[in-house]
Amino acid sequence: MLRLGFWWRRRPASEEVREAVRMHCARAWREYAAVLYLGPQIVSYDVPGRRPDGTPRRRQVLRWMGRLGLRAAAVVLGIVLLPVALVAELFDNGDGDSWVLGAPELSITGLPGTRAVDLGDRVRGRRGELWLAWSSTWIGVLSSEPRILWQAQTGSAQDIVPAAGAVDFADGSSLGFVPSLAELDRLRETAGRP
Repeated sequence: MLRLGFWWRRRPASEEVREAVRMHCARAWREYAAVLYLGPQIVSYDVPGRRPDGTPRRRQVLRWMGRLGLRAAAVVLGIVLLPVALVAELFDNGDGDSWVLGAPELSITGLPGTRAVDLGDRVRGRRGELWLAWSSTWIGVLSSEPRILWQAQTGSAQDIVPAAGAVDFADGSSLGFVPSLAELDRLRETAGRP
């Protein structure tokens, strides 16, 4: 399958920054913290009453018609580019490097007011690299400075599966992401404990 895109998929995170983020969380939370490099991300919502970009839904006919026209143009462009992609597939060397079309995104699913939606609201529009950090009682998203952008005390109420790119909260909301190839390799080396 042809998947085009991310430069960040292969770029490893700085070990110095990783350790700085880990130590910042350990000091703030007073316990060991595991960290996972997310890289630059955009936020995508699947939340009732919100658009995929997180803004509230409003009924505006002219805006809706404009978006419909843009989507139609995108479909026509996709039909034109599909044969190019199929030809490129023929020249794929099958080395296992995966490429994904589009920008890396944090997928937020849940009801308004849940933890994942709060997380998305805090990091939406944030430029720069992000880190996911968690401990036995805390979870947070940090910048590379390091600075905590969002955190919540959760106890053991969250289910974190870093290799699958999933965090499920007790309130029914969830966070999804695509770990980079470098982070997946690191997870394999450390038996799933970043």
